[in-house]
Amino acid sequence: MNDDDKQPFDLDSPEAIRAMNIRQAKLGALAQEIALAGLLEIKQKMATGVPLNMGANEAEKLLDVGLRLERAARGLPEDADPLPDHEPLKKVN
Repeated sequence: MNDDDKQPFDLDSPEAIRAMNIRQAKLGALAQEIALAGLLEIKQKMATGVPLNMGANEAEKLLDVGLRLERAARGLPEDADPLPDHEPLKKVN
C-alpha cells in the first residue's frame, strides 16, 4: 500500500458515528449484563447471610445509581422531589 491508496478517515462522518453508536450500544449491554450478575450474587449473599464486605462508599454509590435508574425509568428528573405528595420537611436545628 502506498500513500496514494490511503484515504483519511473522517471520525465525524455518518458512517463512523453509526459504527461508534453500534459499538457503544453493545458495550453498554455487556456492562449491564455483568453488573446484573454482580447484583444477583450480592442478593444471593444477602439471602444466605454471607457478609457482603461492602464499604460505605460502595453502598452509597449503589444507592445513588439505583435512585437515578428508578427515577429515569419513571420519567422523573434527577432533582425531582422523591416524595411529591408530602409537605416539605422542616429543617431540624
